[in-house]
Amino acid sequence: MNSFFTSGFLGATSQSFESELFKISVVNYTSKVSEDWHWHEKFHVSSIIRGGNLESRSKKDIQVTSGKVMTYDQGEVHRNRFTAHPSRNLNIELEQRFFSGDVQFSHLSQKDDSMIELYRIYMELVLQEQYSEQAITQSLQSLFWKGHPENPAQWIPKLETILNDRWNEFIALEELSSELRIHPVTISKYFAKQKGITLSNYMRKIKVKKAIDLLMNSSRSITEIALYCGFSDQSHLTRLTNLYVGHTPLEIRSRC
Repeated sequence: MNSFFTSGFLGATSQSFESELFKISVVNYTSKVSEDWHWHEKFHVSSIIRGGNLESRSKKDIQVTSGKVMTYDQGEVHRNRFTAHPSRNLNIELEQRFFSGDVQFSHLSQKDDSMIELYRIYMELVLQEQYSEQAITQSLQSLFWKGHPENPAQWIPKLETILNDRWNEFIALEELSSELRIHPVTISKYFAKQKGITLSNYMRKIKVKKAIDLLMNSSRSITEIALYCGFSDQSHLTRLTNLYVGHTPLEIRSRC
């Protein structure tokens, strides 16, 4: 079986996000691409958002449809045939150094909630703002986490106090981990399970609530409010008020 190495993807990439440890890409397939055997240098996860294909690996074929999550070890040879058009994949490439301790690549296949985390990653890719890299990292670590949680009731109240006291700051997960003496993956994973909201979205919502209060009860300009509340600019605030309350800052102020 002949194969070739590819450092990219065979379809057309419409969105991407890259850090030192991972690269996330949305790849679209609208016409036929190579069906040859190939492999990728990095660990690779592919979530099928739309469409699908017939994937061949050593000694087996897999029918891949929407909602399916596929994992590929480094250098794992495969090929894709009979791709539906259009198809769309969320592809994640991970560096070797992303994995350590209780974060292991082999653990993903054992998790029932992987599509939820992958959907969160997809939405962060669309949003791409201040918290996005941290939020994507949290979701990726949760996907591959095999550790055991500390009792959330012992640390979540303290975490909420920190976040509300320092509401206009960007607090890195590593800093929270150090202060609480809880593994960062435990924080991101079990905070979401207990509160029904991801840590990053909780932090965003605090800022949005503060901004709305100022829009309704102060004479500060929208730009001043955005910067005071820790947003990068007015458009950043506008995106998030639209996301969480369905109105722009100008609309919120005009209705006071």
